[in-house]
Amino acid sequence: MSERPTGNDRYKDPLQVYAEADPQTRAVIEKELDRIDLLDQRDAQLNARGLNYGVVVTLAFLFSCVYLVATGHGVEGTVLGVMFIAALVAILAVGRRR
Repeated sequence: MSERPTGNDRYKDPLQVYAEADPQTRAVIEKELDRIDLLDQRDAQLNARGLNYGVVVTLAFLFSCVYLVATGHGVEGTVLGVMFIAALVAILAVGRRR
C-alpha cells in the first residue's frame, strides 16, 4: 500500500483512499486496523511477561548465591554468581547486536 505505482497511475495517499472509500470498505479497513492494534498489544504483553520472568529468575539466582556464601559454601556461591553474571552479559550483548 505504501509502494508507489510505476507508470501513468497517479499515487494516492492511504488516507485519501480511506476518505474516498464507501462505508463497507471503511468498515473493512477499520476492522483490519483493530486487528493490527490487538496484535501489537499482545506482543507488548508478551514482552512485559518475559521481562517479569527475567527479573524473577535474576532475583532467584542472586538470592541463591548469597545463601550459598552465607551458609559456608563460598566457592560454590561465587562460581554460580560469576557464571550467572557472565550469562547475563552475554544475553545483553547478543540482544543489542540484533
